[in-house]
Amino acid sequence: MMSKKVFAIILIVCLAFSVAFAAKKGDLKVGAQLGYGGENISVKYDSDNYLKVRNGGFYFVADGQYYLADALSAKVEMGINTMGEAKSTLCLLGVSKTGTASEASPVHFSIYAGAQYDIELSKEMSLGLGAGWDMLIGKESNADDAKTNAAMGLGFEVVGSYALQENLELNLGGKFGWHFVNTDEDIAKAYGKADSNGWKTSSTAFQIFAGATYAF
Repeated sequence: MMSKKVFAIILIVCLAFSVAFAAKKGDLKVGAQLGYGGENISVKYDSDNYLKVRNGGFYFVADGQYYLADALSAKVEMGINTMGEAKSTLCLLGVSKTGTASEASPVHFSIYAGAQYDIELSKEMSLGLGAGWDMLIGKESNADDAKTNAAMGLGFEVVGSYALQENLELNLGGKFGWHFVNTDEDIAKAYGKADSNGWKTSSTAFQIFAGATYAF
């Protein structure tokens, strides 16, 4: 079960964008994205001592955009990112060893809230540049004592759109997230302890997707 802290974060994000949506009138777009998404976790001391963990799988979200101006919109995405069998590389004193988890990691919820600016390239084509708050919420392992963690941070998105007709667009894009907040205290402490001992930690997420939107 998700912690109260995770629910509070989601509620705050949803309320903030509900206010933004109600503040002005404009075009509303709804749609969906599907593709591949994942996360990368790195704990590195130097080129001879590090741990890297990679995981990812099928990505699907529903998204909504509300235009505050002709080219500026508020955007929310919510869905799931399945996680496969995590792959790791451990290097100590220059000797590296790779491994793969015996089973797939639990499914994560993917949430993104931000703003997007559209650049018109032609009558049919446009390029959307977005930035906001990105989250991946789920358990990092299938262990019975594993806790639900919300990894959060800045998200950046690039979306190319092609208008098939006035209200229907096809989209192709990618999103990158830099996560530096963790609600699981054990993970947060582990990152903090590593940093204090001279190890550099980083947690990033990515999604590559195709989709479609319909404007009302």
